Amino acid sequence: MAEKKLRMAGVLAGDIGNHPATRIKYGLFFKALARQFELVDICDASLHGAARLWNAIQVFHPNLGRWRKRYWQNNPAFRARSRLASANIRSLGEEVDALMQINLLFDSNWEPSNVPKFIYTDYTAHLSARRPDAGRSPFTPSQFDEWIRMEERAYDRSTHIFTRGKFVRESLLKDYGLSPDKVTAVGGGVSFSSLPEASRGQESEDPIVFFIGRDFYRKGGDILLKAFAIARDAYPRAKLLVMTRDTIPEGLPMKGVELLSSAWDREKLKTYFQKSNLFILPSRLETWGDVLLEAMAYSVPCIGVRESAMPEIIEDGRTGLLVEPESVDDLALAMKKIFGNYALRRKFGIAARQRVEDFFTWDHVVSLMKPKILEEAILF
Repeated sequence: MAEKKLRMAGVLAGDIGNHPATRIKYGLFFKALARQFELVDICDASLHGAARLWNAIQVFHPNLGRWRKRYWQNNPAFRARSRLASANIRSLGEEVDALMQINLLFDSNWEPSNVPKFIYTDYTAHLSARRPDAGRSPFTPSQFDEWIRMEERAYDRSTHIFTRGKFVRESLLKDYGLSPDKVTAVGGGVSFSSLPEASRGQESEDPIVFFIGRDFYRKGGDILLKAFAIARDAYPRAKLLVMTRDTIPEGLPMKGVELLSSAWDREKLKTYFQKSNLFILPSRLETWGDVLLEAMAYSVPCIGVRESAMPEIIEDGRTGLLVEPESVDDLALAMKKIFGNYALRRKFGIAARQRVEDFFTWDHVVSLMKPKILEEAILF
């Protein structure tokens, strides 16, 4: 007789069936959950219709990037999404044994229920507030205090919290005072149902660098352009592919740079990853790094920085290189080291692909979650 599986529901702010970004980021995670548990439903706590329009009007900002952040991170929207999530959970009645909430843009336990709630997150508001120049914290001081109170309440009422990285786990322990027993870092999975073919760019000795930064400044795009200009003086055949939704500020060096429009289309991204033989992400704030995993899955080595969560993904000197944050000179030196060593680039790329296979699949993530979920659900 087959073992009865624990019945689980998921809840997140996004339509996983119809919104490409949400589906790419979390669709495979929920499929991995469904292989270990009975996945009853995936609830969408995002605002729709008049509520969505009103939220957008209330937080309008002429800068599109800031408007986008304020749309997602404002206190009335947090409360409204929390009420939606709680109503969705109540509608499931006795059909579920546990709940998995993605991130903390709402509190699915706003109206407490008898279902044990697990949170999986890659971010805290405290981390973003430490780097306001990076643009991820849209709050005034009083708004921030209220948001933190709501976060603290949600964490306090949760059964257990899973984080992608140890970097975020440390924030939960230090900034929110959570017990180490309540928070487990489990990593994240690469967003491929099956791993792709290795980059054909490794067949070229000419350096072809790829950068994806929808938030150009936060992702360190300006640092990269300056460093690339220095490295290209020594390697004039080097090319840099820059994908961003932002306008590049005037005055930055653009020789050898090809600008690409931002895209979620997997085939389009595949084209650029397979052309590349180096991926660089000199972010000012990176609480995880899904795009690094994608590059590594294509056997493309990465250069990142020695802070945030990147040292948990890139093994310095084995799968890529880590440089000092915001150091143009350090990044330029690392680029030249890899530009001039075709064999090293291939060695890093092979090791990067193996690291993804060993540690960064969604089945691996869920296998780390499962014992704690079963233990806590039984004890609840």
